[in-house]
Amino acid sequence: MTQAAGWLLIVLVASGLTGPAARCGLAADPTAQATASPGSAAFRPSADRPVGWRGDGGGQYPSADPVSRWSEKENVLWKTEVGAGQSSPIVVGPRVFITAEPDWLICLDAETGKETWRKAHKVSDFPAASDAKRPVRPSEYGDATPTPVSDGNRIWVFFGTGIVACYDLDGKCRWANWYDMRRVTTYGRTASPLLVGDRLLVHFGPLVCLDAATGRVLWQDDGAKAAYGTPAPARIGDVDVVVTPKGHVVRLADGKVLAADLGNCMYTSPVVQGRVVYFIGASITAVEFPDKADDPIKGRELWYAELDGEFYASPVVHDGRIYTVDRAANYFVIDAATGKTLLKKTLEMPPAGRSEAPNVYPSICLAGKRLLICNDAGDATLLEPGDQGSVVARNALPGGSGGTPTLSGQRMFLRCGKVLYGLGPALLRP
Repeated sequence: MTQAAGWLLIVLVASGLTGPAARCGLAADPTAQATASPGSAAFRPSADRPVGWRGDGGGQYPSADPVSRWSEKENVLWKTEVGAGQSSPIVVGPRVFITAEPDWLICLDAETGKETWRKAHKVSDFPAASDAKRPVRPSEYGDATPTPVSDGNRIWVFFGTGIVACYDLDGKCRWANWYDMRRVTTYGRTASPLLVGDRLLVHFGPLVCLDAATGRVLWQDDGAKAAYGTPAPARIGDVDVVVTPKGHVVRLADGKVLAADLGNCMYTSPVVQGRVVYFIGASITAVEFPDKADDPIKGRELWYAELDGEFYASPVVHDGRIYTVDRAANYFVIDAATGKTLLKKTLEMPPAGRSEAPNVYPSICLAGKRLLICNDAGDATLLEPGDQGSVVARNALPGGSGGTPTLSGQRMFLRCGKVLYGLGPALLRP
């Protein structure tokens, strides 16, 4: 089977197209792709539905159908050394993109894992950085933690050194700039870029809006300072806004702060569902937006509570429940309507031979019908959603990462140390 034919077969299986209609190529129909949900192999990002960190930021892949068992020798379709890093992979059609230290953007074939191109982003290539008053130094914690974002035709990448670049899917650079922005986070820059229409939001330290087509700065908000999580897009009435981890609501059109201090996430990212935004960490809160974006807006706090533990993993909000996990693998199920903790359960993620603690840094995913929780040592637990915390499977790979897995149809892409794994059933093996 050729690579192209193999990829088409995956699309047909995942989208349910078989028989004469499938053989006529309806899987490539743009209308079918537009209606495909995240996690489907037919899903293609677009300007209206970009893909980046945790897919759309919420970590839900409802149409995914991944395997429940894997190991170094079981259900591995391929593994490719890409280099160390903490960023997450993203899937754009038949391609997988990932960054690696110190400054690489890498494109792989999603079916075979073969590297198709790789681009470096060196500060020395930008004269403005060399002439800057503040010396540009790589972070000791790494500069390739932010995850790329794509609209299906182009891909944007941000590195902690202050470099942002845009490429087409074949690796042709559309633009690349270094931005003289002050870093405000101690452990490097970790917030991923966010694409909303024709605008690219980058949390350098201040929140900065760039023209996605050119990289030109459209506005800069020094008050909406970065944390370690990624901002979330939202819409209040007919106005597009961005919600930062520190609780600022910023109007996309002009950078005007419409509200501040609605919540606070130190390491996690806010999650927006409808008119409600959830800030989940050691303190948890839900805030309801008004039905239109006045200047300023008044958010209504629905509830507030506190949890024990350090929270690095961002949560999933699904069917009236919030699913979150702390660094030590204490798993919580919270009622999204009241903030009441319905379940607290310590997951068996043994550190023996790997680290001194489970270290749950990757964020939670809803992988089809199951929740996926990983640590940074290669352990992974699948659970049934709901109030019981029923464990479906436990899996392990020989290494781990702080990066969050991503899913496409029956395939899962999981970073382990310097290696990116493509996982799936044997029938998909190239």
